[in-house]
Amino acid sequence: MTVATRRALVRQLIAQGPTLSTRNIAAQVGVSKDTVRGDLAAIRQEDAQASPEPAASAPEPSPDTDHLTLVLDEPLRQALAVLRATRGPEDTTKQNEAAARAAIRATADPVRDAQQRHQGQPSP
Repeated sequence: MTVATRRALVRQLIAQGPTLSTRNIAAQVGVSKDTVRGDLAAIRQEDAQASPEPAASAPEPSPDTDHLTLVLDEPLRQALAVLRATRGPEDTTKQNEAAARAAIRATADPVRDAQQRHQGQPSP
């Protein structure tokens, strides 16, 4: 199988199942997961060169709210798809925000709690 054929197959598998792991793709294609990672990087680079995305304009933040604007590249899009699968099949901005908030809290809350325990403060 040529590199171009393999990458086309990897691209097709991602389109069919955006939540597939590199290990799962590697098993289906018959190559190592490192090869799949290289193919994914090459595919992202090809896509970026073929159709550069216009710069996203950040929304105007309200005076009392912090905002985070994130450009969704393919690995992040796939990660969000995995997180959204726990909340339903919709692919909306609201679902993406909910999944991102849940992931940030799930990561940050235990760290904050450990810091507070270390400092002798009760957790909220």
